[in-house]
Amino acid sequence: MSNLTAAVIGCGRMGAFTSPSVREYGPDCFLPSAHAEAFQQAEGIDLVAVCDANAEGAARAAEHYGVARNYIDHGAMLADGAPDLIGIATRTIGRTDMIADCIDAGTRALHVEKPICNSFAELERLETLFARDDVFVTLGAVRRHFAIYKEAVARAQSGNYGELLEANAEFGARTLYWSHPHTVDLILLAAAGAKVEAVQARLGEVERKGLRIVNDPVVMDATIWFEGGFAGRITRVPGTDFRMACQTAQIAVIGNGHSLWLSGRPKPDPDAPRDANPAGANPYHEPEKQKFVAPDEPQGALAPILQLADCLKGSETARNANAALKRDITTGQRILFAIVQSHFEGGRPVTLDEIDPDLFIEGRTGDTPA
Repeated sequence: MSNLTAAVIGCGRMGAFTSPSVREYGPDCFLPSAHAEAFQQAEGIDLVAVCDANAEGAARAAEHYGVARNYIDHGAMLADGAPDLIGIATRTIGRTDMIADCIDAGTRALHVEKPICNSFAELERLETLFARDDVFVTLGAVRRHFAIYKEAVARAQSGNYGELLEANAEFGARTLYWSHPHTVDLILLAAAGAKVEAVQARLGEVERKGLRIVNDPVVMDATIWFEGGFAGRITRVPGTDFRMACQTAQIAVIGNGHSLWLSGRPKPDPDAPRDANPAGANPYHEPEKQKFVAPDEPQGALAPILQLADCLKGSETARNANAALKRDITTGQRILFAIVQSHFEGGRPVTLDEIDPDLFIEGRTGDTPA
C-alpha cells in the first residue's frame, strides 16, 4: 500500500517551526509540535507540499523539510493535486473557506489549529462539513491526545474516587481565543459527551463594534454546566493546571503536563469493615505527586495526525474516536461564543442555542488577529 500524502498550509511556528521555548521548557509530550515536523515523523505519510502567503516563509519551510512543492496560494496547491491530509496553521480569519476548499478538492483529513473559526455563521457551515462520515478532523488543542492527560481523566472517571463532579482549568489570566480553546477542550474530554446545559461567564475589557469583538478578551471566570450535574470551570488561578474533583479526591495534571497530582483517597466501600477501607479512619491526607511513566506512544501533534491516518485507512476505532472529537470541536467553539454571549447579558447563564447568529470574534492582540 502506498504512503499517504500530506501538506501544510501556514508555515509559522505551529505549521513548520516549533517555538524554541517549547523545545527547551515544554514537557516531552508536546513534541513534535509543528505540523510539518509531525507529518515527517509519521510512518506511512509523505510530506509533499507546503504553502504560506509569504513566499519566503514557504520557501524556507520547503528547504528545511526537503519538499519540492511550495506555494503562496492554497488553491494553486490543491489544483496541482490535493493531498490525503492537510495541516492548517494559518490565522483564523479565512480558515473556514480554506477548510471547505480542501474538502471540495478531495482532501478528507485535516489537522486544524485553534480556534476553528471567527463567526457563528462559519461554525454552522463547519458543522455541516464535519457531519460527513468521510471527513476527519482534529484540532490544535492537542492535550487530550497526551498520555498524561488521558491517564488523569481515566482515573477521575474510573469510579474509584466516586462520581466525577467538576473539572477546573487553572491557566491564569488568559485570553478567550488564544488560550481557552485548550481549557474548553479538556473540560469536554472530562465531560465524556454529556450535553451542555448552560454557560455563564464574565470577561475583562471587550473592544467591540456591535457584535464584532475586535480584541481577544481575558476570561475572568466561566462555568460550563452539563446534564447530570457535572461542571467545568475556567478561573484566573495562576499556573497551567487541570484539576478534576471527584467525591473523595482531586486528580490533576500540573505544570502543563509535567506531572500527575492527587489529593484525597479512594471512595470507601460501604459494605467493607471499617479497617478494610483505604486509609482507615484518617480523614487527612497529604497531597502527593503520582508516579506516571509515559507509555511509548506518539504524542504532540503526531498523535492526532496518526488518528487521521488511521481514519483514512478505515479503522473503525479511529473513526469512532474522531466522530466524538468532531462533536467536541464544534461544541467547544459554541462554548467560546456562549462565553461572550453570557458576558454581553451581564453574566446570565445562556444555552448553546441562545448565541446571536451575527456574533464575530476577531481575537486581535495588538495588530495581530487570532
